[in-house]
Formats: sequence, structure tokens, C-alpha cells
Amino acid sequence: MLPHELIAKHIAPKIKLLVIKRLYEKGLGQDKIAKLLGLTQPMISKYLRYREDEVYFFLEESNIREEIEQIVEILSHYLEDGNILGYITTFSHFMNTLLARGSLCEFHRKIDPRDELKNCSICLYLFTPFTDPVIEEVKKALNLLSLEPNAAKLIPNVGSNIVAAKKNAKSIMDIVGLSGAIVKEGKRLVIVGEPIYGGSKHTASVLLSVMKKWRNKRACIVISYIEECIEKLRDSGLNVVYSGPHRNLKSLIKELENTIDRSYLPIDVIADRGGIGLEPVVYIFAENALEAVRRSLICLR
Repeated sequence: MLPHELIAKHIAPKIKLLVIKRLYEKGLGQDKIAKLLGLTQPMISKYLRYREDEVYFFLEESNIREEIEQIVEILSHYLEDGNILGYITTFSHFMNTLLARGSLCEFHRKIDPRDELKNCSICLYLFTPFTDPVIEEVKKALNLLSLEPNAAKLIPNVGSNIVAAKKNAKSIMDIVGLSGAIVKEGKRLVIVGEPIYGGSKHTASVLLSVMKKWRNKRACIVISYIEECIEKLRDSGLNVVYSGPHRNLKSLIKELENTIDRSYLPIDVIADRGGIGLEPVVYIFAENALEAVRRSLICLR
């Protein structure tokens, strides 16, 4: 069985099934889903009859369940927005990445146990893993932060995230963030998850609000609210504005947007005072993710 046959027979249909079920759960009708995927309505109906737990059992066996769950969410968002090319491109790149990393080699040998395949490594050099410049930017920023010995001091109790947007970002699906978060364990910084599009809804929403006014502010990092840190950021020449306290999470986003709207000068830092059940945090903005991290490290000088 060729690598592409393996993908076409065993992997792609299962991902497509999960995408269809996700879209159906979100309220899209079968005819609409069929049109988005280029399939017939009876075929969509057939997909929906399959049991999702059986698919996930297979994915557990292949050790790729977590990655598949993330990519299904991204693919369904692309289709919801009518971005067919984004769906096809991301789906295809992800398939190539699985092959290039050797993620399917064990499964391939299980269904095709010929001796000649025991030491096969053709996919490792035949396919090029997908590299996205915005994802790579966030990875480098995370690495820069992790190299700082005292970086854990900057991490809020609720965790942190680093996000970076495409040049003309219009939604959170155009913004890369961690699928998990940056957390602290004692004095140690721990990065949970991987940078993906749509990876941080809250921080991405805040960044989008800033980008509506200043398009060059396309990256953000969230750090702890420390008055001394805020003073250092201001003394370094950055424009610092305050927001809050807020009544609840819903009012937080609205009041952050009002703070942004009222500012005549480009905002570099929003010191948010939090509220009831909301931890105070500081949002630091920059032209790219690396610069956002460098600005946050001013607090440790």
C-alpha cells in the first residue's frame, strides 16, 4: 500500500467524518455541509450514521487523537467561514506532515506486515512537513521566553499565551496561539499544547480589537499584573493604558474594546485590573511575537 493510499483509505475519511459531525453539531444542515465538501446529501447522511467513538478508538491506536481533534476544529471553522481553499490547503498539509514525521509508520506496518517494510523510512524524506511562518514565529517566541530563567515570575495564575496574527487577520482563525497555555509549576515555566490557528480565543479576540485600529500590532503576550512591571514598561517608552475593574467576563471584552477606542495613540500595553473572579493581567502588544516577548522581559531587568 502506497503512503497516499494509506491516507486516502484509513485517515482522511475519518477526519472528514469528524468534521461533518462537528459542522452538524454547530447547526449546519446536511445540504449545506454537502455543498461545502463537494459531496451529495445522501453521502453526508451516511457519514453521520457512523459512530464517533469507533473513529476515536482507531485514532487512539494510532497515537494521533489529540492532533486530529485540533485539526478537526480548525477545518470545521474554515468550512463555516466558506473558506474552501483554506480547508483543502490545511487538510493536505496536515496529511503530509503526518507522513513526514513518521506518525503513521507503525500503523502502516500493522496492516501491511511484509518484511520489506520493517525498516522503511521513505516518508521521512519523501514528504516535507508543513511550516507556516506565523506558527514558526510563535514557536520562536515561546523558545525565547523559555530560555529566560525567571520567566515563571511573569506568568499569571490563570496561565499565559502568546498570539500572532496573519497580516490581514479578520477572525480568531487567522491568529496563532497555543492550544493549551503557558503555566508555572513552582519556579518552572511549562508550555502546554502546540501553536495552532484559533488556539487562544480570548487573547486572540483582544488582539483583533487592537488590530482594527493599528494593523501593525499583530502580536500579544499576557503576563502577570505587577505594578513595578507596569512602571518599567512605561519608563521604557511604551504607551500604557488601564482597563477595569470589570463586573464579569462578558463586560471585560466590551470594556477592553472601549479602552482601545478611546486611545488616540497606538497602545503598547493594556494593564487590566480584572474584577470579581477575574485575575488582573497585562497585555503587551508588538509588531511580532518575538518583540512582544522581549518587551515582557523588560519587567525582569
